[in-house]
Amino acid sequence: MYIDTPVSFIFFLVILSSGNSQTLSEMKQLNIDIFANHQKSLIPNSDFSSPLEIQLQFHLMTITQFREVEETLQIAAGMSAFWTDGEFSWTPSSYGNAEYVIVPQTTVWTPKLVLLNSVDTLKPMGLGNELSVTIDYNGSMAVSFGEVLSSKCSTNIYKFPFDSQTCELEFVAWGVYARDIRLKGVSKPIDLSFFTPNSDWELISNILISHPSTGYSIFMIELTLKRSPLYYTVIVICPFILFSILNPLVFLLPVEAGERIGLALTVLLSYTIFLSMVQTSIPAASNPMSLLLIIMVATILLSGIIAVVTIYISSLYYNEESAKINFLLKFIGQKWHRGNTITQVMPLCNDAEKDNMNCKNEIFITWKDVCNGLDNIMMVIAYSATVILICAYFITISL
Repeated sequence: MYIDTPVSFIFFLVILSSGNSQTLSEMKQLNIDIFANHQKSLIPNSDFSSPLEIQLQFHLMTITQFREVEETLQIAAGMSAFWTDGEFSWTPSSYGNAEYVIVPQTTVWTPKLVLLNSVDTLKPMGLGNELSVTIDYNGSMAVSFGEVLSSKCSTNIYKFPFDSQTCELEFVAWGVYARDIRLKGVSKPIDLSFFTPNSDWELISNILISHPSTGYSIFMIELTLKRSPLYYTVIVICPFILFSILNPLVFLLPVEAGERIGLALTVLLSYTIFLSMVQTSIPAASNPMSLLLIIMVATILLSGIIAVVTIYISSLYYNEESAKINFLLKFIGQKWHRGNTITQVMPLCNDAEKDNMNCKNEIFITWKDVCNGLDNIMMVIAYSATVILICAYFITISL
């Protein structure tokens, strides 16, 4: 017999739907039957000789913000809890093949999960929200909480802005000891299906640690965050290196130009203003202090030394030619002298003195020669110190 294709398809759907259809009256009767002897004030443990096992899954949605100064991490997250309640069990075929029901959280017992290291008030997750609990026919229970969590997180900004921070989230069943409830993770305890990345912080690892502590079962999640350093590299580090390279160049500027002292003091003042500007970007912490801030303070001290030496060299440059040059400055002038400033004088010797070997040519060193030598020495020292500071910073943060 020929059967029209659309008719057969509809008939097939009717057969399938009839195998799993519940009427409202059947669901009402199911609800009455399963809650007939239920007491939500008791922990639903079928065997109190061992703790009730609650499996948890953490859903990280986004990293809202991380405050280094306050040492707080704020995230949007959810938590799913799964356990078995022996009081809830039924035969699905007796209720139109109903395999589960969804009831309000207030009608059944649910674990009160609290974030122990919260910076806000200690309250159970989902408190005040209209949550639903899913009950399977075999007694399996499931509930999901959602919350914006703020936790305490000890920070280490020593390698700022190339630092990474490790934060711990510690959850506990509030008021229930480990002998009554044990918290553990599911096969995939941390779910990132709904995770939205943060522009400043990258999630590089996550670890689950479940252990008893002080009589309570602790469900601890460890998140490792790495800072995105591009912004701070362009705004802070690049100008800092540029200032460091420009500073020793004051020793190349001729003293006669009259701009050496002004340039040295201008660079020093620029360093100070730049440091006050970047203080808003560098986290303020003392233990440990940011290595970048330490290097910047050391560079400012070096710039101050350069300014003082520049003033000293300029004062020597205008000394009287008749002023006596001590041995050390004379030695510097001989090693770093300019060829056109050396004067060789042939002393007048009589016939008897010509035969004396002590009658020799004498080289006269001027104050300009001394200043030229000091300029070269100080520029080498300043650049060496600058390179050492910069290399020490990058080597340290790479370790």
